[in-house]
Amino acid sequence: YFHLATVFKPEIHSALMLGGAAYSFPRDYLKTYPQATLDVVEIDPKLTELAKTYFRLQDDPRLTVIHEDGRVFLNRNSKKYDVFFGDAFSSYYSIPYQLTTKEAVQKTADALTDDGVVLLNIISAFEGERGEFLRAEYATFKSIFPQVYLFPVDRPQDGKIVQNIILVALKSKTLPTFTSDDPTKQTFLNHRWMQDIILDKPILTDEFAPVDHYMSHAL
Repeated sequence: YFHLATVFKPEIHSALMLGGAAYSFPRDYLKTYPQATLDVVEIDPKLTELAKTYFRLQDDPRLTVIHEDGRVFLNRNSKKYDVFFGDAFSSYYSIPYQLTTKEAVQKTADALTDDGVVLLNIISAFEGERGEFLRAEYATFKSIFPQVYLFPVDRPQDGKIVQNIILVALKSKTLPTFTSDDPTKQTFLNHRWMQDIILDKPILTDEFAPVDHYMSHAL
């Protein structure tokens, strides 16, 4: 689903990814976009070690790995990127709340080019208590970005189950077409959530981010 980036931003020259883990997507990114660079911020250097030992991660001049907390990096960053990939929320138990807030989302927007795009992986439901975090994060992104869309991965019509949901935020106000000549990407685009999102949770901020509480209901 991260390859949907080229639907919204056809020319990718540079990207930032928070959360390296096994580096499966960074390796695929470097292969798919041979002219582009990627900066990966991974808080745990041991994960990078494991990726090199067991998951075929190799040094590449187009890949820069920064071992640092993602929010610390965003606070210091002055570089501009075409795409922001977020894969630091893929856990029920340890979502870094400091990356979920309005202040962090603003820093993310500041790190993007004028027509940059965010693709963020969230594990949640849409509805009920199990969807509280998603609705709070959606509201938070909507407070900063002019366009925010959601793509449930497994069951595109089921708002009650917990599943991977890709949040796409566009810095541009130009409306996309949601079409692709690539059949796989078109299948992903067809998963776009078309139902209303109830904005019943307050925007997350550095002063108020009950992420652990919300996620406890998703279990």
